[in-house]
Amino acid sequence: MDLELPPEAHALLDAMVAIGSDLDLRGVLSRIVEASCRLTDAEYGVLGIVDDQGHFTDLVPNEAAAGQFDEIGLMPQGHGLLGLVPRERRAIRVDHVAEHPVSTGAFPHAHPMIDSFLGAPVLVGEQAFGHLYLGNKRDGAPFTPTDQALVEALARAAGVMIDNARAYEQVEWRRRWVASTAEVGSDVTGTLRVQEALDELVVSLRELCGARLVAYVRRDGELMEIRQVAGDGDAVEVAERLTEEIREVDRTRVPARLPGEGGRTTLVVPVHTRLAGSGVIVVDDAQETPSLRGIMLDLVAVTAVQVGLILDRDQALRDRAQLLVAKDRDRIARDLHDLVIQRLFATGMQLQGARGLDVAALRTRVDDAVSDLDVAIKELRAAIFELGTGTGRPLLDEVRTLLGEYATLLGFQPLLRVSGPVDRALVPEAGTHVLLTLREALSNAVRHARASSVTVELTASSAWFRVRVTDDGQGFDPATVQAGNGTGNLRTRAADLGGHVAVVSAPGEGTTLEWVIPAVG
Repeated sequence: MDLELPPEAHALLDAMVAIGSDLDLRGVLSRIVEASCRLTDAEYGVLGIVDDQGHFTDLVPNEAAAGQFDEIGLMPQGHGLLGLVPRERRAIRVDHVAEHPVSTGAFPHAHPMIDSFLGAPVLVGEQAFGHLYLGNKRDGAPFTPTDQALVEALARAAGVMIDNARAYEQVEWRRRWVASTAEVGSDVTGTLRVQEALDELVVSLRELCGARLVAYVRRDGELMEIRQVAGDGDAVEVAERLTEEIREVDRTRVPARLPGEGGRTTLVVPVHTRLAGSGVIVVDDAQETPSLRGIMLDLVAVTAVQVGLILDRDQALRDRAQLLVAKDRDRIARDLHDLVIQRLFATGMQLQGARGLDVAALRTRVDDAVSDLDVAIKELRAAIFELGTGTGRPLLDEVRTLLGEYATLLGFQPLLRVSGPVDRALVPEAGTHVLLTLREALSNAVRHARASSVTVELTASSAWFRVRVTDDGQGFDPATVQAGNGTGNLRTRAADLGGHVAVVSAPGEGTTLEWVIPAVG
């Protein structure tokens, strides 16, 4: 037989069906608020989403209240009745808000005046996801016990639907993460490919997390080296702001989650390596939706593992290349001993035995000796050429050592930012000029700048190699200060290599030196 349901039950079932038809979390939340307003005939409704500490991070209003809430521009602080619902963890129904003992009687600017009130917690399992607040029944009457029962039932059902929508969003986020990182790092046989792979990872991570900036920061003792960067923010400012967190995460190898306002979060995750040195991934000001709380940190940690594997593979290839150079030099040493030295010794013995020969035999003996010496000279030249073309210590290692040397003189550790294949962009002779330029710039900062921070940026592209040294010191007026020998040497050195130098400074605004030469690696 047909079961006759009361109108309220029909309305509740219709609301549940409507809410359950949406898999998008934001859509589900909006439908919950609109359905609650329809069931109770409320004029205003809003679902306040809270974080793990119970602080409001987002508001989902009904259509009638949306414009006014945008104008308010503030998150609730949990005072009055808005705070009573989460404290009591139960539905609260009030006929006249102004008469309730916990009411503050004050509303923010642009907030609608509320007389009747109905609020209920929305739980996912035992965890508060948010709180549903309804205000002003349309006929001017107070909310009824039936209204309260309907909202309580809807809130319980909403918890299940929210959990389903969160699960769907998490699965979709993981799918996007897998799709964006599946091909990255599959071929990292060259330095350029390594840089491209790391660049792709930080760009993908920024897009997935909705972050303002993502950066890989390498640590070498006290030296912080900013490598891959994706985003519009200032990576140097972010690294300096998070210096203590970066050091702590690098030391403990435990990720850090730094909640901000409005659902924004900053993540600092360690990059584990065996060969390439320590470092962290910084995801600054990410949009951590309620569905991704905790999940985002886990997947950033997986990305950090991927970065570590790429860096270790690259370092292993570099170490292998260095080992091959060492083996080649051992071979050259053996060749010098077995060929050149033995040939010279034999030539000396020939000349030593020529004392008793007649003139004709002596001439023949000397001609043979000269021929042997010519061969020995060619072999020596070949050995010297091979030794000269072998790769020495990487430029970046030399720069790190130099910055460590000047940290003592400056009284603080300069910050290093690297972009592009710095180690492979220049021939060794040009790399020597880079080190001399950097030494001169740092010496100037020590002698004149009175700075509290210095940033060194090395940027390599297919066309140019740039050294930029920036300090926050006292600065100077370039129009009134005569350039010294050091600055003249920098200009001459750059000009000889087909480059240029630019110095920007002003009193009280620090100094920036930019030294640019063609990349001829």
